[in-house]
Amino acid sequence: MTNPNRKYGRLAVGVRRDMTEKGWVPLRYWVIWFSSLVVAIGAFYVLLTPIWMGLRAIAWLSDFRRRER
Repeated sequence: MTNPNRKYGRLAVGVRRDMTEKGWVPLRYWVIWFSSLVVAIGAFYVLLTPIWMGLRAIAWLSDFRRRER
Protein backbone atom coordinates (compact mmCIF):
# COMPACT_ATOMS: atom_id res chain seq x y z
CA MET A 1 0.00 0.00 0.00
CA THR A 2 1.32 3.46 -0.85
CA ASN A 3 1.20 6.38 1.52
CA PRO A 4 -1.19 9.04 0.12
CA ASN A 5 0.72 11.80 1.94
CA ARG A 6 4.13 10.96 0.50
CA LYS A 7 4.06 14.06 -1.70
CA TYR A 8 3.93 16.29 1.41
CA GLY A 9 7.22 14.94 2.74
CA ARG A 10 8.18 15.90 6.28
CA LEU A 11 5.07 18.04 6.70
CA ALA A 12 2.89 14.93 6.86
CA VAL A 13 4.92 12.90 9.36
CA GLY A 14 2.51 11.29 11.82
CA VAL A 15 -0.62 12.09 9.80
CA ARG A 16 -2.67 8.92 9.45
CA ARG A 17 -5.36 10.08 7.03
CA ASP A 18 -5.15 11.46 3.53
CA MET A 19 -4.49 15.18 3.78
CA THR A 20 -6.60 15.88 0.69
CA GLU A 21 -9.72 14.77 2.60
CA LYS A 22 -9.97 17.68 4.98
CA GLY A 23 -13.73 17.91 5.24
CA TRP A 24 -15.87 20.87 6.21
CA VAL A 25 -14.98 23.46 8.81
CA PRO A 26 -17.66 23.50 11.51
CA LEU A 27 -19.87 26.59 11.63
CA ARG A 28 -18.79 27.40 15.17
CA TYR A 29 -15.21 28.01 13.97
CA TRP A 30 -16.43 30.46 11.33
CA VAL A 31 -18.49 32.28 13.95
CA ILE A 32 -15.51 32.45 16.31
CA TRP A 33 -13.21 33.64 13.50
CA PHE A 34 -15.47 36.43 12.26
CA SER A 35 -16.41 37.51 15.78
CA SER A 36 -12.76 37.86 16.76
CA LEU A 37 -12.06 39.66 13.48
CA VAL A 38 -14.82 42.19 14.19
CA VAL A 39 -13.50 42.73 17.72
CA ALA A 40 -9.93 43.20 16.47
CA ILE A 41 -10.92 45.64 13.72
CA GLY A 42 -13.13 47.52 16.14
CA ALA A 43 -10.39 47.74 18.74
CA PHE A 44 -7.93 49.03 16.18
CA TYR A 45 -10.08 51.59 14.40
CA VAL A 46 -12.32 52.68 17.27
CA LEU A 47 -9.86 52.65 20.18
CA LEU A 48 -6.28 52.69 19.00
CA THR A 49 -6.46 55.02 16.00
CA PRO A 50 -7.94 57.99 17.91
CA ILE A 51 -5.41 57.47 20.70
CA TRP A 52 -2.58 57.42 18.17
CA MET A 53 -3.91 60.50 16.37
CA GLY A 54 -4.26 62.31 19.70
CA LEU A 55 -0.67 61.53 20.62
CA ARG A 56 0.51 62.71 17.22
CA ALA A 57 -1.49 65.96 17.61
CA ILE A 58 0.05 66.58 21.03
CA ALA A 59 3.53 65.94 19.63
CA TRP A 60 2.84 68.23 16.68
CA LEU A 61 1.61 71.04 18.95
CA SER A 62 4.57 70.74 21.29
CA ASP A 63 6.95 70.79 18.33
CA PHE A 64 5.16 73.82 16.88
CA ARG A 65 5.37 75.68 20.22
CA ARG A 66 9.02 74.79 20.62
CA ARG A 67 9.86 76.19 17.17
CA GLU A 68 8.05 79.46 17.93
CA ARG A 69 10.41 80.21 20.81
